[in-house]
Formats: sequence, structure tokens, C-alpha cells
Amino acid sequence: MKHSYIFEEGNWKAEGLYFDHENNGVGVYGETTIKHLKDEWVLDGFMELKIEKPVRFFNIYSIKPISDKKDYTEWTSENPALGKLIGKFMIIGDTILSSYISENGIYSGTECLYKSMKANI
Repeated sequence: MKHSYIFEEGNWKAEGLYFDHENNGVGVYGETTIKHLKDEWVLDGFMELKIEKPVRFFNIYSIKPISDKKDYTEWTSENPALGKLIGKFMIIGDTILSSYISENGIYSGTECLYKSMKANI
């Protein structure tokens, strides 16, 4: 099953788990809009931690379009809380692995996006 997130324009919803630096897990929910422009793909969205007082993280990504000959691409994002983030999306079957670091080197992380076959996805 091929992943379609970022490859297709549209509105997306996601949910899963967020783990902090001490491996504490908390539910997370997110929504994004993907647009394909001539020289870049734009991902505009948020993720919200499901805690007593929910916290939202907003991001707008500028993604280099992926050629058919590659299984990865690079992206940048301006995050209001973390500053400029520089990352890669790596495509592994039905999974997209995202790895990033902040421009100042203080923040880094990974996200694993697994394609689900639930209805309306």
C-alpha cells in the first residue's frame, strides 16, 4: 500500500501518540492542508496535545517536490515556538519518517506517519 500523504493535495486529519524527551506518551490530534505549487509543496497545519489544557503547535512546511526516482525529500518550516526547522521526509512503503533539527541545533525530533485504511482517509 503506497502512502498518499503529502503526495496528494487535500485536507488531512491524523491522530496518534506524542512522546517527550522522557518517553512520556500523550494523545495527539492534527489537521493539515497540502497544496502543490510549481516549485514547492506547502503543508499548513497543526498538532494538538490531548492534555488537560490542550497545547497546539502550528507549522507551515515548504517541501521540495519528490521525484519518482527518489524515496526522500527535504523540507523547511518556520515554527512560532521553535524557530526554523530543517528536515527530511523518508518514504518507506506505507510509512513516512520525518526527521528534523532546529536551525540553532537546540531542538530535534522524528515523526512516524503510518498510513491507515480507516474509512474516509
